[in-house]
Amino acid sequence: MRITYTLAVHDQARWMEVNVSRVVERLRSFPGSEVILVENGSTDGSLELARRLSARLSTGEVEVRVDSVPKGLGNAHRRGLQMARGDLVVVIGVDLPFGFSDLDQWLALDDPPPLVLGSKSHPRSQLEVSAGRQAMSLGFRAARRLILGLAAGDTQGSILISGPLAHRVEPHLRCTDYLVTTEIVAWAVRLGARPLELPVIYPRAATRSTVKPLRDTERMLAGMVALRRRLRRIAPGGAPLTASEETR
Repeated sequence: MRITYTLAVHDQARWMEVNVSRVVERLRSFPGSEVILVENGSTDGSLELARRLSARLSTGEVEVRVDSVPKGLGNAHRRGLQMARGDLVVVIGVDLPFGFSDLDQWLALDDPPPLVLGSKSHPRSQLEVSAGRQAMSLGFRAARRLILGLAAGDTQGSILISGPLAHRVEPHLRCTDYLVTTEIVAWAVRLGARPLELPVIYPRAATRSTVKPLRDTERMLAGMVALRRRLRRIAPGGAPLTASEETR
C-alpha cells in the first residue's frame, strides 16, 4: 500500500523540518509512499525550506514533492489531492496536530472505508482545547448538520481518504479557505461515501489560533450555503442532475 501525506504549508518553517522528517520516517514501511508539501502564501522562507527538504529527504522508498499555490488552505488541499498518487491520502497541515494517532487508528482497522476522519469530537479523543474553541466547534457542527445535512461530528480534523475517491472529489472543490475540509467530506458523502470517525490525540496547540470568531463564522456560514447549492446540482452517487430535476 502506498500512502500520500498531503501537507498544507503556510509560514511554518520553524517546525517543518522536524515534522516532514517524522512523516518520511513513518512512511518508510510503505514503499512507494510520498509526502506532498503545498506552500501557500508564506513569507518566512517555507517554500525554499520545503524544496531543500525534498532534495535531502526523498529516497527510493518515500518521495517528498513540493508545489506552491496562492494563499489559502483550500488552494493547498485542492492541489495536494490533484498531485496525490497514493492508495490512501492523508489530508492535514504540516503542523501534524494529531501526530500519527489518526493513521495508527486507520491501520488498526480490518477493512477501512474509503472515507475516515480523525475526529476531535469522538468520545475517546484526548483533547486539550479551550472552552471557547469547544463552543465554536459545537456551533459549526450544528451549522453543518442544519445547512449541509452532515452528521459527522468533526469535519475540520484530518481526512484519510482512498486515492480513487480523492480524485473523484477533487474536481468539485471550490473553497479556498479552511472550509475546504468540510467541502471534501460533503462531496465524498454526496458521491456515496459514509465517513467513519476515529479518536485522535490532540495536545494543546503550539501556536495561537488565527480564527476570528465573528468574521470567520460569517464566512463559514456563507460558504456552507454556497456549498449546499453546488451539492444540489449533483445527484447522490455523482450523476449530474438534468435541468428538470434541478427545478424540482
